[in-house]
This record gives sequence, structure tokens and C-alpha cells, in this order.
Amino acid sequence: MANLELIKKLNQKYNKTSPFTESTKSFSLNESFDSRNIESSIQNNIQTLGNTYAIYFDQGKSAEVALLFIDVCNFSTRFGHLNGKEISEYFDAYYDKIIPIIYKFGGEIDKIIGDGIICVFGEPFLSKPLKDCIKEADKCAKEIIKETYASNKFESKIAFHFGTINYFKNKSGLYNELTIVGKPLTELFRLESISENERINYFVEYSAYPEWNWTAELNSDSLWQLEKTKEVPENLKGVKFKYMQTNKYWRIK
Repeated sequence: MANLELIKKLNQKYNKTSPFTESTKSFSLNESFDSRNIESSIQNNIQTLGNTYAIYFDQGKSAEVALLFIDVCNFSTRFGHLNGKEISEYFDAYYDKIIPIIYKFGGEIDKIIGDGIICVFGEPFLSKPLKDCIKEADKCAKEIIKETYASNKFESKIAFHFGTINYFKNKSGLYNELTIVGKPLTELFRLESISENERINYFVEYSAYPEWNWTAELNSDSLWQLEKTKEVPENLKGVKFKYMQTNKYWRIK
């Protein structure tokens, strides 16, 4: 999970109302750098977010969530000529485009890794059943693809996954953050590594494919086309799925 102070700053910058922005507490590390003080401070600050956050962050309750891994298509090869200042300016512009869309549909930032953004839809940030979290993540993913599709600058690909995770708080007290742990996150990283450009990419159970395809087409608009399933490469470790599918936005540029 992103540093808690970073979540607060992003919420403030992009005008997202949340317990983080409403809290008067700072989530920065204690200046004394005494690990006992830091750990106590983090625990106290989590409590100020409310009981729901404490249940998931402090008590370790499992959460069913939808996950998106959003990143720029071929960033390293397309923008390798940029210097440090230009890369920083590019990322700032990219975040300004993508993060408000994530917040619009109730998502929260888990990690920012250069041009990659991992976001989560579910407890404790979005208090909805899993099926509704998946719907919100789907709307978010589609809007991001649409908004970046014809930009010639921010074209993106998205890995879309869901499942049961936990939020792990580092016990050393030296890191003011919570990390998402669970197989869905491992699988999300694997899916991102084989994701196709300018598409939403999914793992699918082949036995569920006909129903999934029909349901998705029924609830989609005419600008989206689910493409045929493809086999997941055999050398993709840590993944139980044998098939993947892409959802293509086919409007001509």
C-alpha cells in the first residue's frame, strides 16, 4: 500500500473527500525516528481514520477487492530520450489525467511505480460488495482507455483482476505504510507482464468463458469488443489461470 501520508496528499491534491483528508493527523514518520514511537504513532493515526479502517489495517480482516494495474504503452522505448526533468513533467501530467478518474469511481492508489499505477476498489476505501467494486473498476478502466486512446502521449494498457487480499502493516515500525498481500496481487503483476497495449486485459476461467462473454457483451456499449481468449504462456509462474482475454476499444483514431 502506498505510504499513508502519500494517500493523504494525493486525496488533497485531487480533491477526494476521505477519512485521510478529514483527519488532522499527519501520517509522516515521527521526527525522533524512535521505532517504538513511530509504530505507536502509526497505530494511533490509523485509529483516527475510523473503525472500518482499523479492522482492515490493524486487525487484518480480509477484503474482497478489484485491482487495476495501469501503465503507459511502451514507455521506455517511446520516451527513452527524455531527461530527468522531462520525465518528471511527463509523470506529473500523466498522474493528473489518470488519478482523478480512479477517484471518480471510488478507487484508491496502492502503488505508483513510474508510469505504472496500481489501484484498489474495495474495503476499506469503497464499501460495496465485490460485484459492485468490479463494476466500478470496469467503468474506471474503460474511461482511462478512452481518455488516453488518441493522445499519442498517454496511451495505456490495463491489467484487471480481483480476489481476496489482506493489508499488511510492517511490524518494524520504520515504514509508515501498509502493503497489499495475496495471490490476486501476484497474479496482477504477471498479467501486466503479458498485457496487450490499449486494451483491458483479464485472466479468465475457460469453463466460465461463454457466460462471461455473454454477460460482458450484454452490459457493454458498441464501442467495446471482447476478443478471443488466448492461452497464458506456460512459463508465467505463480498463476493458476490458463487463459486470458482482452477488451478492445475499437473506435478509429
